[in-house]
Amino acid sequence: MEEWDFVDERELQNWKGARICLTCQHFAYGVDANCRTMVACNLRQQLLQQGTHLVKRCRHWSPTWQDQAGGCSEYR
Repeated sequence: MEEWDFVDERELQNWKGARICLTCQHFAYGVDANCRTMVACNLRQQLLQQGTHLVKRCRHWSPTWQDQAGGCSEYR
């Protein structure tokens, strides 16, 4: 994940609500060699700028398996 490029900000849109990168089934996170948290999109195999995962999403957003299985309604 460390060698991945960053997602182009023009490919993301601002979003109000729970359908943001953090709640997408493609969302991933890890830690680099310096113990810094990295957030990423597994589908794109690209990193997200810190904070972006909390306020943006892309056209590939897809619900997590918990949502599909009838998980917490506040995430819909």
